[in-house]
Amino acid sequence: MIPSVPTGKLYTSNPAGLKFIKEEAELWQIMRAGPDLSNTIRVKELSPSDQLFQSYVRTWRHKPSEEWWPLYEEQFMNEMKTEEKLKGLRAIYKRLLIGHNIVLICFCDDHRICHRRLVGEFFKQYGVEAIELNPVKTEQIALF
Repeated sequence: MIPSVPTGKLYTSNPAGLKFIKEEAELWQIMRAGPDLSNTIRVKELSPSDQLFQSYVRTWRHKPSEEWWPLYEEQFMNEMKTEEKLKGLRAIYKRLLIGHNIVLICFCDDHRICHRRLVGEFFKQYGVEAIELNPVKTEQIALF
């Protein structure tokens, strides 16, 4: 019988944070492209669309995040309502329900401005708190 509340834990991380995982977990690489990490499952349906990723690369990458992140977040949250994304979200939830731990991985350094945080936060409404393994804890201070 499958429990009604997930018993698995959900984590988010970049590759550098994987050293902090203390238990057995499935590693889900939620990116469309980039190098494959060893022992991971590539889950492209939970990555930003090509259009959204290209907007980041071509327009926003070198600008302050406060200028572009609200737009990115809004667009990604709209994408999360698509059948492609819902399929990936359901797959995570099913694994969590049967007690599997999952780490959602992407290469962004700062989890606060990364789609992995948004995917992890989606599960709050279902009683699952995503834990970032490599959180940014201090603000960068501009000197000039």
